[in-house]
Amino acid sequence: MFTKKTSYWILTIAFWSLITGLMAFAYWINDNGLNLEIWQFVMDFISVFLLSIFFTHQLKGAINKFIQFDNLKGIDTFKIMGLLLASILLFYITYTLYIQFVYHYIYDRADVFNHESQGLKGNLLFIINYSIYFLVWAGFYVAVKGLMELNNGRETRLQLESNLKESQLNTLKGQINPHFMFNSLNNIRGLMLEDVDRARNMLTSLSETLRYSLTKSDSNAIALEDELEMVENYIEISKIQFEDRLQFYTNIDKSTLNIQIPPMIIQMLVENAIKHGISNLKEGGKISLSTSLNPNHLLIEVVNTGVLSQSEDSTQLGLKNIKKRLELLYGEAATFSLKEIKNQVIATIKIPIA
Repeated sequence: MFTKKTSYWILTIAFWSLITGLMAFAYWINDNGLNLEIWQFVMDFISVFLLSIFFTHQLKGAINKFIQFDNLKGIDTFKIMGLLLASILLFYITYTLYIQFVYHYIYDRADVFNHESQGLKGNLLFIINYSIYFLVWAGFYVAVKGLMELNNGRETRLQLESNLKESQLNTLKGQINPHFMFNSLNNIRGLMLEDVDRARNMLTSLSETLRYSLTKSDSNAIALEDELEMVENYIEISKIQFEDRLQFYTNIDKSTLNIQIPPMIIQMLVENAIKHGISNLKEGGKISLSTSLNPNHLLIEVVNTGVLSQSEDSTQLGLKNIKKRLELLYGEAATFSLKEIKNQVIATIKIPIA
């Protein structure tokens, strides 16, 4: 596979080979007006070929030095034109010195300078022609260089966005276990002096739940069936505290069990329903979890008794976590909504499926 440097040299040599070849062919079919010998003819056009490559390569270096392709401005057009004119002028001066030296001291053909092609008109035509050639080369180079920088910039932005998303996801997943443990350990603390057996059972359930969550924390997706198992464990832990005040129902579409979802996302919905719903009701209430499937999306719905209210000391960390993870993983293709209807809070997640 060609590198950028190799491709540049191949294209540059091919371009000037074509231009020089066409010029040599045009000169030869016009009856060799200067009556040059073959070796002189070949030497002249090889010299023009090498000088063209040398000065366009220098032009390339100057453009790269003075032009910032990742931050192009209007003035850069004038800079490029100035560099182009300077390179043409230097090329013409060098070529003229070459002609003077070679034709006087090597070819011994001073008579050539009396030929009409070496007059003012001939020199002007030479400058105009090579100005066009240099302009075409420079235009092509700048266009290709600009497109490459644009593509590199896009790839860099995508890489940065990908790295940012990965970093954000790792941060969010790092918030899950501490958040869950904080609530659970508070419950254990409340039971420790009242019922040691219940506290022991709660610790056992908590350790099983945490063991599961830790094994899944390195993944951005798990089967819904595995998530439901974790939710059941969490409910068992919560029922030790709430007893009959917490009623939990499920309505799971079997066709959804193997669908991949972000880990602990349902658990956080259930946790939020208990913390901000059931725990605020003296008589308790019920939570229902349902899943369903349509051709393009998985629907997850958690409904709890209660009203939408946010206490002053609530950070809403769980809900913010859910929204952010869905956004990072699925963009606008996934949605999360929370609403209240007739003393029931309904949380709905819609996740695209392949």
